[in-house]
Amino acid sequence: MTQTFIVSFIGNAVPADIHRLTTITHEHGGRWLTSKINYLEDRVAALIKVEAPEETTPYIKEAFLAQSNLLTHITDCENQPEAKNTEFHLRIDANDRAGIVNDITHLLDSQRIRVLDMNCQRIFVSDSNGVNANLFIAHISVRLPKNLFINDIVNELKSLSEDTKVMLDK
Repeated sequence: MTQTFIVSFIGNAVPADIHRLTTITHEHGGRWLTSKINYLEDRVAALIKVEAPEETTPYIKEAFLAQSNLLTHITDCENQPEAKNTEFHLRIDANDRAGIVNDITHLLDSQRIRVLDMNCQRIFVSDSNGVNANLFIAHISVRLPKNLFINDIVNELKSLSEDTKVMLDK
């Protein structure tokens, strides 16, 4: 029988530390089902969904918790099949403005849309003609409730402002 759990951590770690944790997981018969690992300056933050045999799960968990350079939290989860047929990937481009992330997440939350992943970036653009602009770009993975259609959500997101463009990524 297998057990599934989610590990979240933040702290100082180099890629070799992450590799060591994957090796320990593999050596104990486990595997990383999903991993989101981000570095920001000299810090790392991660979310990792691990599946492992029930008898070796304590060893894998202890390996994560033993990292003194990381603040680690482990949450057990129920084994459940992932519903992939309602998952969509969107790209949103707009002029940057205060509250844009709040507006997007509020719209999605009000429709009971589950945000699986969201990566936002702000880019400053300038040219020789004196044009200066702050652009907002978001890549969002969402899972829709069965009664919603992605084209309706795209149109609602576009209505947030007249300059908002929303593309459905494949």
